[in-house]
Amino acid sequence: MRRIAPLALLIPVLGLGQINLDLKQGRAGEVPPGWFVMDPTFRGFTASWEHEGCHGQSPCATLSAPATAVADSLGTLMQSFAAMPFRGQTVQLRAWVRMEKKAPGGHAQMLLHVSRPDFQQGFADTMADRPIVSGEWAQYEIEGYVAQDAQTIQIGFSVYGTGRAWIGGIEFGPAAARTSGPAVDAARADIAKQYARMDAAFVRGDGNEIAAVLMPGAQMGVGTIREPLLPAIQGEIAKGEKLTTRTEISSLRLDGDEAIAMVRREAQDPQSGGKRSVITSHRDTWIRASDGWRWRESIEVSYHWVLPPTLAEAARPVIAELKTRAVPAGGDGELAAFGGAVGDARIVVLGEAAHGTREFAEIKQRLVDYLFAHKGFTILAAARDGDAPPRAGFMALDEVTPAVLAHLAGVDHPQAKIVLWTDNTHARDPQLREKFGRKLYAVGFAFDRGEIRAVGVEKGESKGLNTYTAQASPEGSGDAVLSGAAMPQFFLNMAKLPGGALARWLADLHLFHDLGAYWVLDDPDASLQPEPLSACYDGLYFVEEIHSPNKL
Repeated sequence: MRRIAPLALLIPVLGLGQINLDLKQGRAGEVPPGWFVMDPTFRGFTASWEHEGCHGQSPCATLSAPATAVADSLGTLMQSFAAMPFRGQTVQLRAWVRMEKKAPGGHAQMLLHVSRPDFQQGFADTMADRPIVSGEWAQYEIEGYVAQDAQTIQIGFSVYGTGRAWIGGIEFGPAAARTSGPAVDAARADIAKQYARMDAAFVRGDGNEIAAVLMPGAQMGVGTIREPLLPAIQGEIAKGEKLTTRTEISSLRLDGDEAIAMVRREAQDPQSGGKRSVITSHRDTWIRASDGWRWRESIEVSYHWVLPPTLAEAARPVIAELKTRAVPAGGDGELAAFGGAVGDARIVVLGEAAHGTREFAEIKQRLVDYLFAHKGFTILAAARDGDAPPRAGFMALDEVTPAVLAHLAGVDHPQAKIVLWTDNTHARDPQLREKFGRKLYAVGFAFDRGEIRAVGVEKGESKGLNTYTAQASPEGSGDAVLSGAAMPQFFLNMAKLPGGALARWLADLHLFHDLGAYWVLDDPDASLQPEPLSACYDGLYFVEEIHSPNKL
């Protein structure tokens, strides 16, 4: 099925506001004023204002495929306007639509698309998963969030393949009708009591109390992944650690006996001795049953950890020692220091705090070349779909796991010296340390700020691969303290540090950027993960500012 993705490249000049949504302006046989036809397949789609055959008494519009249309033909009737009045709001597009099909496969779709700066994609829904095929008039709707930096909004109606769509009763604006009023207030109060009930049950470790709030078959998940909710909760309770949670409703939308609640939940991590907590946001679905509101689904939108920051007074001796022990990257002494740190290790694992990063790739390539030329390494193993450059001795792995590496190093090539090009998650995997001990040297990577090439995630849904900006890490975070050394890039061998302020700081929990391939648009701090660096890795490379590989 074709997608309408590059709208910003195809639409005409932006309008300041919505024009002629009610279609009351127009002349029979002509495109309604304020609207235009986008025909990327160049098949000859046409739109016409109509006053007969419409839904109700108001005029309507039609969008027709030409006689030459084929299955992959696409035409869209749309308009574009400034997003500023709707920034930070959930908006709703509603319309009455019916479809006259001329051949099997012909169907209509509505679209709501939010564009952000530098062609970044905001909310986008083209109803690809729920096409309109009925020949009877029916009302359809799309709801979506308009980002705070949104620039334009596009709304429209598409015909795929052959046929003609009839469109009328178009409405667009903030989805406020069902987010306020006495009924919403009452539902919010009742559901808030259910959250309080479950928070108290977590403290007591009472799984039965929580089960009483859930509907049979209740689900949890992220994006399109769904799992049973109750077993997950019971599994946490079974660990025997009392969870302290506090749940607050940020907003609630009511639709009959269904309510969608956006919630913020803070939970203390019992394994940290009260040092850290995690804050998550969820989109929860509740159903009104005969015995009250019941929880049906919980979709995680974002999460981030909270740790006490390193205060300036505590950071000063750490930074002072770091300046004396870190080796600037790219200098004459860097590779010698790295080689000495690796010693006689047979396996070197090179991580990265973010995929799609030019500086990390350049450093790793330099280290691989050195290990092959001076340390007797002969095999470079990496994920098949990764960014490691193929070379003599290169092995593409379908999956990078401790079991795969153990088989490669222990069975297939028991004497070979192997470099594993991967990410921080695999570099710090405790199973690798248990298997290879001091024969393994693991290198983690960290950064303070810059450009990242990642899959954006918003409201739990993937927004595709794009380039995003990671702002400077928060004051007192792990990355911010490392940045205090004032070295653009450096290497630090953490395996043999003497006792002191730096060693103690590296052994404690701090927040570091570690996002892998995903960037959470709703909550940039979600990329900050708590790590005790010296317990995770033997060596560390730090880069002050990173860049996307497609930037010069």
